[in-house]
Amino acid sequence: MPARRPAAILAALAAVLTASWAMAQPPPAPARPAVTPKAGYVVPPENSAGLYPVNGEPIFKARCAGCHEPAAGRAPSRQMLGARSPEEVYDALTLGAMTPMAQGMSAAEIYGVVRFLTGKSPVPQAASAPDPNPCKTNGPLQPNGPQWNGWGRDLANSRYQPKPGFSAADIPRLKVKWAFAYSGTKNTQALVFGDRVFVASMGGKVYSLDAASGCVHWRFDYRGGGRASMTVGKLATAASGYALYFGDDRMYVRAFDAGSGKELWNVRVGDHVVGRITGSPALHDNILYVPLSASEESQGNVGAYGCCSFIGTVVALDARTGKQIWKQAILDEAPRPTRKNSAGTQMYGPAGGALWSAPTVDAKRGQLYVASGDSYTEVEHPTSDAVIAMDLKTGRIRWVNQVLAGDNFMSGTVNGPLGQRGPDYDFGSSPMLVRVGARQLVITGNKSSIVYAMDPDTGKTVWQTAKLGSGGAGGGVEWGTATDGRIVYAALADFPGRGRPGIAGVNVADGKLMWQADAPKGVPCNVPSGRCLPGFSQAVTAVPGAVFSGALDGHLRAYGADGKLIWDYDTTASLDTVNGIKGASGGSLDMGGAVVAGGRLFIHSGYGGSAGPSNLLLAFSVDGR
Repeated sequence: MPARRPAAILAALAAVLTASWAMAQPPPAPARPAVTPKAGYVVPPENSAGLYPVNGEPIFKARCAGCHEPAAGRAPSRQMLGARSPEEVYDALTLGAMTPMAQGMSAAEIYGVVRFLTGKSPVPQAASAPDPNPCKTNGPLQPNGPQWNGWGRDLANSRYQPKPGFSAADIPRLKVKWAFAYSGTKNTQALVFGDRVFVASMGGKVYSLDAASGCVHWRFDYRGGGRASMTVGKLATAASGYALYFGDDRMYVRAFDAGSGKELWNVRVGDHVVGRITGSPALHDNILYVPLSASEESQGNVGAYGCCSFIGTVVALDARTGKQIWKQAILDEAPRPTRKNSAGTQMYGPAGGALWSAPTVDAKRGQLYVASGDSYTEVEHPTSDAVIAMDLKTGRIRWVNQVLAGDNFMSGTVNGPLGQRGPDYDFGSSPMLVRVGARQLVITGNKSSIVYAMDPDTGKTVWQTAKLGSGGAGGGVEWGTATDGRIVYAALADFPGRGRPGIAGVNVADGKLMWQADAPKGVPCNVPSGRCLPGFSQAVTAVPGAVFSGALDGHLRAYGADGKLIWDYDTTASLDTVNGIKGASGGSLDMGGAVVAGGRLFIHSGYGGSAGPSNLLLAFSVDGR
């Protein structure tokens, strides 16, 4: 065993590395345009998108640290508070023993303290009134009806609807049929199962709505939040014969009777303090494959946080009972103590490689494909920024294709990685399993603005596009590509002035660019929060002859297969909703994209608190019929 280095040498080495990190950072991104909210805009205090954040750390140190850091008497330590649920801490400050300490604090400041301690925003304890538009009847489910089930409609995650119920020529005639308002700064992509539409929100509610009218069949309330898309599957023990599966940001997976909303089981699949489920679980052969992620990247300036300790992981559950079948991290090496940050807090690594997107099932090969995010620390992470194939039955990793090593990135500097900071080229887009002639390819894009095609048997890259834009933090391909088997459609979330926000069509066989359409210029800003970036961040959705793509400026657009703009709708327009809200407005379009089935298109507008505390689910049909 080699001799240990003296502490003085280690301290000097840390100082040199810290200095080199300070000198080696890439130039800062151009400043974002000033944000001017529209009159009447209400900032959601639980807003987790960072539009108007309140830093809870100085508030905690001024009001709470005297008893909790270090712990005095019987008071719990800060670390013990951080291990509790955000609701437990919130209740203590608003309803319980800590109410006197919170006196004079605004709602946003209380949320800030809870976020600082637990890494998550709480859902307040509140009595929920019945919905004003209940359905008059609650008939049986229609499993043979139109469907968009799960994230990508099919297990291959193509995000292609071959039977939309309208033609490309009908798209310019799409009009809003109904709108439904519901709380939550981030919400799930809609799921269509026959005559039902299922949605959930960060406001702690799961809804079953009528696809034709928007009336409420049932609602399930819980204290948590969700933005991972859901999936429906057969379940003999459910009275309706079908279960709805849902993963939330507390790392719970729940199964409901899809017909009645009765909770059948729930299980917590992880216990990381800032862990969550962002990618949609995938269901195959009575096994639910759940991807795990965490928000450690957002803890970059929290000096008291011991960063970083999360590794991207997949959990396989028995869909009938919730019992764990296997659990597999994408990296065998566990995070270990490395150094201390400037606040004196112990740091760890390797960490990162969060799984933000839905897994893709390859039943023929017995494989599951996942795509990982960047590394959070300077410690080598060989499975970050990668596409990974796992064995469906055991979780064993069969191959890894890491497209960029050393992409070490954090949102802040206190816990930032030493050395050269990476460009933030996460994969947030699900792999697609695509047939191309006699072979298949695994295709996806990432925040580099590059689309990759890989051999499903070996993982080797078959082709990759040139950079379609600038990429980087907040840019490139964010949430999802789509394919009709001939064209890969990739939306670009780039910032104006240094990239190419818009959408591109790529030849599925060789990756050659077929066309590229830039975001329209001079579009008036109608997003209530005032944040009107033109980037096409939302996952795209393809139908025969066209593709739908949503932008951060609130516009949902349709392009023909030749790249020509054929339809543009501003989802921020004020509408009266079917559940009694007058003049409700949508906002930015992000994450889960348009869902098309049975002649209707459904989309959530208002991501990240951009519309205020309430958001809209919009249902379109030809001529609003």
